[in-house]
Amino acid sequence: MTVVPGEPHHVREAGQPAVIEGVKGEWRVEPALLDAPFDGRAALLSPFDRLVHDRKRLAEVFECDYQLEMYKPVAQRQWGYYALPILYGDRLVGKLDATADRLEGVLRVDAVHEDEPFTPDTAAAIHAEIDDLACWLGLELMLPD
Repeated sequence: MTVVPGEPHHVREAGQPAVIEGVKGEWRVEPALLDAPFDGRAALLSPFDRLVHDRKRLAEVFECDYQLEMYKPVAQRQWGYYALPILYGDRLVGKLDATADRLEGVLRVDAVHEDEPFTPDTAAAIHAEIDDLACWLGLELMLPD
């Protein structure tokens, strides 16, 4: 068994070594996906998603600043109590600050923070994801005025 420095022990030699230009260290990738075409999409991620879990990697690889702010005082929050990172294609482009108010039967969108300006296509795809989230939760969507 060979352990790759910097990798968790359970990773071992899974995948193929890869280097990301401008980022320290070596990463692992699934070889079958290297030559496959990439069709990105919009997605709302959990703050606990593996993509955003390692904040240092998130900053280095995706140039994204993110923190779960539920334990911060309200006045110190930038994005909201439980903001969801927004993925579009291969970029993290923003955060969704929304609250599921089950008593009122609504998914209340307090803000959509754009880390980079959204194109009309990006905005439409993200809005569709927010609609899907409200539907999945069985709640009516309430957007800010």
